[in-house]
Amino acid sequence: MRIAYIITWNLCHNDGVTRKVFRQAQDWRDSGHEVEIFCATEEKEDHIKGAKFFVKDRVWSSPLAVIKNRKVYSKLCESVTGYEPDIIYLRWEFHKASIMKLMRRIPTVIEINTHFGGEFKRRSQENWIERIRYWYYLLTHKKFSRSSAGFVSASKEILELGGYLEMNKPTCYIPNSIPIDEKQKTVRYSASDSSVPRLVFISSGIQPWHGLDNLIELAENSLGELEFDLITGFDAESLELPENIQVYSFLEKIDFLKVFEGAVAGIGSAGLYENGMNEASVLKVREYLSAGLPVIVPYKDTAFLDKELPDWFLQLSNEPRSLTLGKEMILDFVNKMNGRRVPLNEVAPYVGSNRWEAERLRFMESIIID
Repeated sequence: MRIAYIITWNLCHNDGVTRKVFRQAQDWRDSGHEVEIFCATEEKEDHIKGAKFFVKDRVWSSPLAVIKNRKVYSKLCESVTGYEPDIIYLRWEFHKASIMKLMRRIPTVIEINTHFGGEFKRRSQENWIERIRYWYYLLTHKKFSRSSAGFVSASKEILELGGYLEMNKPTCYIPNSIPIDEKQKTVRYSASDSSVPRLVFISSGIQPWHGLDNLIELAENSLGELEFDLITGFDAESLELPENIQVYSFLEKIDFLKVFEGAVAGIGSAGLYENGMNEASVLKVREYLSAGLPVIVPYKDTAFLDKELPDWFLQLSNEPRSLTLGKEMILDFVNKMNGRRVPLNEVAPYVGSNRWEAERLRFMESIIID
């Protein structure tokens, strides 16, 4: 297949989404397919390679931003047409006339990564801009989605909550995954000078569904019992954090793996209830597992649905204060896992990309055949 991957994102920032997109494209190439990434972004660095960039303005930055961005997306779509793909893989996008027109000409699979109705409704409480975004979503998303050829969701629940099953389009759910070499060694465990065990939490944003407030509350209630490494993609200096949280600005993978060495386990997103969600396949959990870290997950992980949970996977309730409410379970888990790393051959069947990206490619091929 000749695949055009369309995304609106800052692929110059080394966050989980960026790593996922480039990894997916490489997995597809390794399987014998041609892939080109077409990225609309507000920032571009010349040294970033592997995608065609189309620089747009922030929507609310000026009165002319909307007009400029229409031209930017038109150019992006013209470039995609010139590439002559067999199929388009579109990471979910707000309605745009040029992309909708493109989807009607070239079969397009839309990747759905969250319950957008729940997320935008939650955001609409913050300010008038977010309210406009929510209204725009409500008015346009069904028409835009119906122009696609099918949907790939990162969880089973999202297909149900978002109403995609009612659109009479091909659908499947494929959890987020990560390349895993089963022969590769896990990160070593290197305990800190303190006898207090450490947990790591990656938070690329400060949005409520990341659950940072829940992490801070747990830290405040476990002084002397637990310590935390917070790896952030935002400015955390304005936050009032307890003394047992060590903050790191967003790190390259080689650097955050060094932080992982001191951690007993990694913690997944702890606020999905804010979006009305109870199931997900969060990227940070894949990063932890690919390094061999046991994980603490306050929701249902799609890759582990209907399976007996391994002893290195602690599932907590998905509710406000879930980490604090589960403190005793966390302490017991940390005590059992202290110094342990999970063999990657145990991790790969759950979150390894070999399995899941092959399934994604089969779904795209079925769209073309139909």
